[in-house]
Amino acid sequence: MGGVVLLSLMVPAVAADDAAGLKAFRAGDYATAYKEWKPLADKGDANAQCNLGVMFQKGLGVDRDPGQAFQLFQAAADKGNSQAEYQLAQMYAKGWGVPQNYSSALMWTQKSAAAGDPDGENRMGWLYDEGYGVQKDAKQAAYYYRLAAEKGNVDAQFSLGMAYEKGSGVHKDNLEAAKWLKLAAKQGNTKAQAELESLQQKDQMTKK
Repeated sequence: MGGVVLLSLMVPAVAADDAAGLKAFRAGDYATAYKEWKPLADKGDANAQCNLGVMFQKGLGVDRDPGQAFQLFQAAADKGNSQAEYQLAQMYAKGWGVPQNYSSALMWTQKSAAAGDPDGENRMGWLYDEGYGVQKDAKQAAYYYRLAAEKGNVDAQFSLGMAYEKGSGVHKDNLEAAKWLKLAAKQGNTKAQAELESLQQKDQMTKK
């Protein structure tokens, strides 16, 4: 899951003061985005803190600094910012800017998903799919994938499509599988496109 594209999901309701920074960020003008968001972050704006965290995490317009990114994510997460909670979980899971801690990673992922963040929901689906930190549960995995997929998360759309194709946690349904794979493919997911073509070929063979 790329950190850069997350910014389009990170601020679903952009405050007026945040809008200029987001516009600059999307245009690749990271210096302007930083100038817009830094004063807001210093005043405690959670969205700005989270967005600056991504910039420091990825080294976009600033020197890459995982420690600074972690502090910004923590500050925003403490205010209930669901995307910051997800990012904080990733930092703990990978040991970026903080000692690796899977229990903390799971806790923040759960908080993010509970708050409705699509990245957090998709991550919970994956954890239930794989059985990492939670009991493996295909139905729970599909549940979380659907929550995220309905909000446009491309990875969740692909995973939900695969769940319907395999009948994993949901009833097997090639039409539903094709529906979600198409949505993922439209967003540029090449695995979804390949799987969709394979599914269509199988469907044609069964009709012969």
